Amino acid sequence: MDPSRLAFSPERCADLHNRLLAKATEHSLNIQTERTLLARFLDVAPEFAQVPSLDDLPLSRFLRLLDTTPTVADEGLDLLTPFMYQPDPRNFWTDHVGHEPFFILLYCQNNGDSPLDGGVYVDIRSYQAVWHNDDSPRFPPSDQWLPLEVILQKALHAWDTGKFFWDAQESTMKVRSWTEHDVEESVAAFNRLISSIEVRMPCEDNEAHIHRRLEPLDAQSLTPFNINAFAVRFLTTAKRPSFSFVAPGIRILTPQLLNEIYGAEASDSTRRSHWLGDDEEWPTLILPGVDPVPHDVSQSSDRNINSFDQNWGFGKFTVNRQSGLYIMPDTNYSDLVCFVASSGLCTACQFRPLCRCVPPREPRLAEVFDHWTSLLENGIWTIDANGVSTDHTWFTAHTSVAQLAPVT
Repeated sequence: MDPSRLAFSPERCADLHNRLLAKATEHSLNIQTERTLLARFLDVAPEFAQVPSLDDLPLSRFLRLLDTTPTVADEGLDLLTPFMYQPDPRNFWTDHVGHEPFFILLYCQNNGDSPLDGGVYVDIRSYQAVWHNDDSPRFPPSDQWLPLEVILQKALHAWDTGKFFWDAQESTMKVRSWTEHDVEESVAAFNRLISSIEVRMPCEDNEAHIHRRLEPLDAQSLTPFNINAFAVRFLTTAKRPSFSFVAPGIRILTPQLLNEIYGAEASDSTRRSHWLGDDEEWPTLILPGVDPVPHDVSQSSDRNINSFDQNWGFGKFTVNRQSGLYIMPDTNYSDLVCFVASSGLCTACQFRPLCRCVPPREPRLAEVFDHWTSLLENGIWTIDANGVSTDHTWFTAHTSVAQLAPVT
């Protein structure tokens, strides 16, 4: 069943919420929970008490079943996950959404800014939900909203896979930048992409061709080049195909290419010396393009291209301006990617529109591989004996097709 078509179930959503709260509080001593959210809601919005058959409304049924930890006046909210706080009816309606009376801020975000600056909003008419930051003046259109159940399931999945964890030393919930599950997902998606190419490759004399897989890169060969820790794990786990091209103009990283591309990089390059994250979270090229980005892209009339060499552009984080697929880590996700076309375009592997089931982020490596597989299966790219034969300019000419639909 399409997750985006799930009907709202107050009972299922409340169960997911309560399981998340149990995860959040299981290491806290003498923790108490209560089910007072509906009463607190009516204290804040007493006009709802006049609604006929209030007890039968889905919103009332949902709030009545939610566990929360006790609130204390003038104190901050308690977390439900590392990304969001527990519901508090005092924050359901904020100045940011005064013009949208049917949207409530059910779960305020935990991102270092004010909790009221965004989070998970719920439309109390449709019971669809969306992650939304209030730095954007308008809410996304209704077709980008999702069942609340999907968002809660994503959060619970993060506990199950070890993405969320309890830091005993600091006595708080935290987010791992990557897990073995992330590696396994990426490798599996990469294998699906390779297999999709292999089954479409021409065969001689109508005989089935046996496709060889090469051993992964050796970890020692990566050591000198400041490779992101997640990228090392992926590159030393994923077996390589015997052909070269896995996307238009995008090559498999071989030992020879590794030395040619990374070996020519200055030891004091911006990529190697600076990044917003941990010491080993460098941007990393894992699938190189055929050509580097020219030095005159700042003259382009396309702002998505001429920004490459601006202060805010990605150019300074590339390996000698080499095009290709980069791992672009942040503090919460080490498997995010940035695709650099040889034209200087860096938007061809972004979400279109933003991902709304988790805090807004760029696509993960596994998501990009799965999208590329779908392009192959839909006949968008052509194949020859050396893999994908579509020209690399396809990414710049067909950016809207290259971009990913949001995951659910």
